[in-house]
Amino acid sequence: MDITLPTIPAGVLVLLGLVSPFAVALINGAVKAISRPWQKKAVAILVAVILTAVVLWFYYAYTGDVVPQWPALVLLTIVVGQCSYSMVTKSPASALEQRISPTITVHESPDTFPRR
Repeated sequence: MDITLPTIPAGVLVLLGLVSPFAVALINGAVKAISRPWQKKAVAILVAVILTAVVLWFYYAYTGDVVPQWPALVLLTIVVGQCSYSMVTKSPASALEQRISPTITVHESPDTFPRR
């Protein structure tokens, strides 16, 4: 199976691989409702698909041509984003997510636990 992508989307694919983990970290940290692992995985896939759609739209607006194998580009963007996160950007993206996420401070009062 030969997958051939034009040069511009292939170059943008590399940039998306570096940008998408940080975009996912921003969304996961900012939205309180995203707490379960399946929700975080869904956000990662949706961000990759949305960023790819933006790139395809810009490519079409710039050149007037449609990328011939756009489904392959979508799948490659998901894979490259996940690989980028696991191999390169995991610690900075996790730190960004922790910095953005709201912190919860728990204070224990002495009356919390009954004395025996």
